[in-house]
Amino acid sequence: MNKKDSIISMLLLEVLRGYSKIKFKEKTFYLKHFTVYEGLTLVEFELEAFDSAITKGIKGEDDLLKLAVDRDQWSKTEEDSIKTLEWTISKSEKALSKMSDPFAKRSFLESIKGQKKELKELQEKRQDLINHSAERLAQRKRYHKEITQSIYLDQEMTENIDQNDLFSIIDSINEKVRQLSDRNNLIKMAFSPSFFDNYCIFNKQPDSILKKDIFEISVWQRNILYYASHLYNKLRNCEMSDDIKQDPIKIYNFNPNTEEKESNVIHGVSDLRSKIAKNGGKLGAEDF
Repeated sequence: MNKKDSIISMLLLEVLRGYSKIKFKEKTFYLKHFTVYEGLTLVEFELEAFDSAITKGIKGEDDLLKLAVDRDQWSKTEEDSIKTLEWTISKSEKALSKMSDPFAKRSFLESIKGQKKELKELQEKRQDLINHSAERLAQRKRYHKEITQSIYLDQEMTENIDQNDLFSIIDSINEKVRQLSDRNNLIKMAFSPSFFDNYCIFNKQPDSILKKDIFEISVWQRNILYYASHLYNKLRNCEMSDDIKQDPIKIYNFNPNTEEKESNVIHGVSDLRSKIAKNGGKLGAEDF
């Protein structure tokens, strides 16, 4: 088993048992995974925190962005550019996954790299403008409540962490949450033979796999059930090549309604080469 497979297997173990170990220096802390029900109560808490912030005079994101536009710190063009770049990058990456021509791949990669850099700069600029909005304050309060209620000093989860320890390990917690929330990781966990083989057997009664109701099932347990169902239905109902069948990400992204024969997949590689050359190595949304 290679390192990447080992990481997915360990993440799957954590999801199935409902908690993760956070090791820091010589201590081990325990992150209890959030349940679907707890997630709903946190949505309620966040809404109440948002309303409280607005009542206290803290401006919302829209108001802060309008103020920034009035002060020439932001513009509608920049706002629209974020949406355009997100769409273009998504289309470019889908086209890239279908390419076999090395020249076209290199050109696309350079184009996507430039688009991602531009998008990141715009997103960071926008983030700076709305960082102190009512929405962001409510989100931070929710996350703090979520974490402080879910980190324990013991495996039995009876003793909550204190603030000093929480401050020390918050980066490790954030990284673990990021790994468990990553869509590709969840798809790979769902397709892992340790889980997917069982799902195939019990697909008509998926609740029997984890034996938990909505008050007990964690958000990540629910997610891998969803992705397993999606993968199972795609494999069962769609004709696809063997190389796609071996890759859960490709299976998940596979769309039989838009798939074309290999000769037409790239929208005409020669046409794209011409567009790339004319645009100085870049492609825009209109090129697709």
